Parts: sequence; C-alpha cells; structure tokens
Amino acid sequence: MSMLPVYAKAVLKALPFGTRPGTDLPDRTIARSIAIDATAYAGFAKVIEAPLRDVVHPGYLHVLAFPLSMQLLSDPAVPLPLVGMVHIRNRVEVIRPVRIGDVVDFSVSLAGPFAHPAGTTIDVEVTAQVEGETVLTETTTYLAKGKRLAGAQEQPQPAREDFVAPLPTARWRLDPIIGQRYAKVSGDYNPIHLNGLAARGFGFPKVIAHGMYTASRALAAADPRLESYRWDVSFAKPILLPATVGFAFTAGARHEAADFAVFDPAKGKPHVLSSVSSSAAPTGIA
Repeated sequence: MSMLPVYAKAVLKALPFGTRPGTDLPDRTIARSIAIDATAYAGFAKVIEAPLRDVVHPGYLHVLAFPLSMQLLSDPAVPLPLVGMVHIRNRVEVIRPVRIGDVVDFSVSLAGPFAHPAGTTIDVEVTAQVEGETVLTETTTYLAKGKRLAGAQEQPQPAREDFVAPLPTARWRLDPIIGQRYAKVSGDYNPIHLNGLAARGFGFPKVIAHGMYTASRALAAADPRLESYRWDVSFAKPILLPATVGFAFTAGARHEAADFAVFDPAKGKPHVLSSVSSSAAPTGIA
C-alpha cells in the first residue's frame, strides 16, 4: 500500500483551510489480510539486525499494520492533525509466534482522544489473527503536543522511572542512510527521517532515526525466546543522525524476560526504554 496519498491527505488536513472536525474519533475499523513473505521479511530483519528465523519479529507486524494506522489517523474526521504527532509508546502482546508463510488478518481501529499533560493522545489498536486465532495485539500511542480537546477522556499516565545509564554492552553507529534503509522495508517515509530541511521544519536540527527502527533493533538484540510475552516500549529523546548510541540490559538477560535501553553513552540520556515480560505482568517503564 502506497503511503503517498496518506501523507498528502495529512498535509492538506493540517493547512489553515483544511477540514475542521469535531471532537470525537470516527467509529471505523480497517481490515486487511497479508501473507508473510519470506523475502520481504528477510529485508526487514537485515535492516534491524535480527536473527533470521521462521518466527516473525513483532516489529514487522507493526510495519504491516502501519499503513492502516496512518490511513485512520489522517481521516478528516479525526480531531487532531497527523502532521506533527509524536509516537510516545507501544504495548505489544505476543500471544503466540507468527511464522513465515502465515496469512495474518489485521484489524485496526482508534481509541481516545485522551487528555495528556503535554496535549492530547490517540491510541491505534491493532489485532492480528491467523486462521481465526488472535496471535498479537498492539496499542500504539501518539501525542499531539499542545493540542487540547474539550471532552478528551482522562487516562492514568504511566510513571516514568529515573534512568541511570549503565555501561553499554554494545555501541551502534547510526548513519543518516539508516532512515532510507528502514523506510524502504517499513513503508514509513516520514520526511523527518529522510530530509534535513524537513526535520528542521519540525524543530529537529538534523534527521532523526525512526523510533520503531530503534525499538525493533533493541528487541532483536534482546532476542526473547518466549512463546508469549508483552513488549513495552517508551520513546524518550530522539536520535539525531549520525549518532553513536549505547545498548544495555538494565534487568534480566538475553533470551529471557528483561528490561533494556538504547541511550546516549556520553550524556546518559535515554532514547528508547523497553521491557519484555510475561503477559499481563506489571512493568515499570512509561
């Protein structure tokens, strides 16, 4: 699915003469069935440096549902502009593995809007099924900074723990080309990841890495060998490219339930905080 019409619609909606929607989200669900193609998945796995196995990385399922998410968020009836929205967190429940060759039935809808200290959020809710069995659910939260909506629902905000940077167990050198490489395998051609001028237009001095690239690569490094688990992700400071970032476990270990982070090794500031835990177990990250 081409994302160009979606981005064009989002830009038009953001213009001063664009549609002026109400305050409610459209009651709409988009469904799509996609077969997991081995070649396409291998390209994704290579970019995020994931081991290539029969089991599909949940970040790839996010990628497959992403065009449907953007199609919903760019709907003129949505009361917040897609342009400028910030991806702040994800919660993915992996109920059982998805494998190469499976046909995945996606169902995508919106929830909210929710009041947030910094503006208003909308959740994109994804359900993935294989042969009628739910195999994964995902909630992706987007923040419209500074936008307030009368009637937005109150929602408890997850507490953010203080982050103390550990010694990195790995250092990743990220060059600007990674934005183009991830865009090619994910379909996310948001210009803030590809063009310095566009990035500056949104307040970034340089292009920034895709958040889901960083989160997916971190999960690949953690490589949980669990049949079912919950993957929580919290996005903090964007990665300005080029950059060298650190990766380390803050609790647990590789192949197991664990907490891990991608961070600035010089300043100790987090970029992405992640947790893999048994499903329905509490997590400390926001």
